Amino acid sequence: MFKFRQKFQTVFIRFTHTNEVRVRFAPSPTGFLHLGGLRTALYNFLFAKSNDGKFILRIEDTDQTRIVDGALEQIQKDLNWAGIYINEGPRIGGLYGPYIQSQRLHLYKEQVNVLLENETAYRCFCTNRRLDLLRMEATRTGQIPKYDNRCRYLTKDDLQAKLNNKMQHCIRFKLIPGLQTFEDLIYGPITYDVALNEGDPVIYKSDGFPTYHFANVVDDHFMKISHVLRGVEWQVSTTKHIMMYRAFNWDPPIYGHLPLLMNSDGTKLSKRQGDIQIKHYRDNGILPQALNNLITHSGGGFDKDLERGLKPRIYTMDELANQFDIKKVNSHSGKVMSERLLEFNRFELERQIHSDIDLKVLVAKVQNIIREKFPDRQLPSCHKYSVSQCIVFIRAGIHYIGNFKNQY
Repeated sequence: MFKFRQKFQTVFIRFTHTNEVRVRFAPSPTGFLHLGGLRTALYNFLFAKSNDGKFILRIEDTDQTRIVDGALEQIQKDLNWAGIYINEGPRIGGLYGPYIQSQRLHLYKEQVNVLLENETAYRCFCTNRRLDLLRMEATRTGQIPKYDNRCRYLTKDDLQAKLNNKMQHCIRFKLIPGLQTFEDLIYGPITYDVALNEGDPVIYKSDGFPTYHFANVVDDHFMKISHVLRGVEWQVSTTKHIMMYRAFNWDPPIYGHLPLLMNSDGTKLSKRQGDIQIKHYRDNGILPQALNNLITHSGGGFDKDLERGLKPRIYTMDELANQFDIKKVNSHSGKVMSERLLEFNRFELERQIHSDIDLKVLVAKVQNIIREKFPDRQLPSCHKYSVSQCIVFIRAGIHYIGNFKNQY
């Protein structure tokens, strides 16, 4: 995946983890849950469920300028709608909370001071103007735009003078040159020299908030996260995160990076696509387990009947968890075959019709649809027995419960 210069020494990272499987889904409330985010949450949930572990929801809201009103609440509602139940999180609480990063600022301040004291981090006083000039010069000369680590080499006298003058500053982490290797649960051995491609990263901003890279390391440690399953776009940052663990003398979690989800035409899913938001599916009558099955058919990780050439069917969350194997997840991008969504939805309707408990819920939903269509009429056909009989009678032609509007 990465190209390297071989003159650097390779360092292999060994992992240890707790006996209990603890995974987390850590979205930012800068938008609403979409298909890619649901896939990450679902795979974490299934991994925890298949290992009798815990699924933790953590809200990463350190970028206060981009927060969307109501996003935090809607993310939790969408997960609940999808049948992804949270063991620890903002609403539920837990032993390692709070579970919203903006409520954990005291912890980040304590831990960044640890790195300053052991000299694996330093204060940087470079202005935005200087950083912009560095980027412009790198672009002009065809170099990789990155910070030149200038403040890393300040003398103690220079540092103290700047502090005495109360100069605004951030805190950066000292990257270690050389190849670093870790074992990815999905991609196998990954080797990368992050210092060759990046300058020392900011871990604590001048506004008193940590950056993602620092906060997620601190939180994963103190929340005792055993496995981190996240999108492959974060794979390039993992060696940097592992360096931070080593700077703290902590054991890192085990990492697995999920490949990209693509549209059926091979283009990348985009948050700007309104039709991949969970709200879009819910508002258009798609059932949660139909959407979950669409996702799990888009990237491997399961030993399903469909993959063995047998008749396709819907799988419950328990069945998916029992079949889930993280090492069977494909390392190449998966295409979301959206044209199959209505087929999965019909399978799920059929399954619910044959389940006494689910049929009662389905009948109640159809009763509400009928009442909304005819708000001023008392309809004997709206009785739960009549609705139930109607559902069973016309099920072959129904793909989602909204179709029932056309049957009355």
